[in-house]
Amino acid sequence: MKTLKALTLLLVFGLVGCSGAPVKFNTIEKSGSVDQSKGRKISATASGFQLLLFIPININSRLQRAYQQLQAKAGGDQIADIKVTESWDWAFVGTIHRTALEATAYPKSP
Repeated sequence: MKTLKALTLLLVFGLVGCSGAPVKFNTIEKSGSVDQSKGRKISATASGFQLLLFIPININSRLQRAYQQLQAKAGGDQIADIKVTESWDWAFVGTIHRTALEATAYPKSP
């Protein structure tokens, strides 16, 4: 019975570790609220580690953390044209996963 409880607990923790929060990108209103002639490029990255190819460490929040960085770099400007790039590299005891965001920040029209 203890073995069954331990396996159930391990399965629950494993499934919880494999879930992440969805990220909703804000959209620019098309009513001329931004000055599209003064856009500037911004970028942000966030990483996580998959220990022993099984144990996620900061894996599932990568997109959310990168988007928060992107919003901070934009200041009060509107973010558009978001490009998401995922990559990974081998490490000695696992893999490093990176999420990179590139976008254009447009200032609000006067």
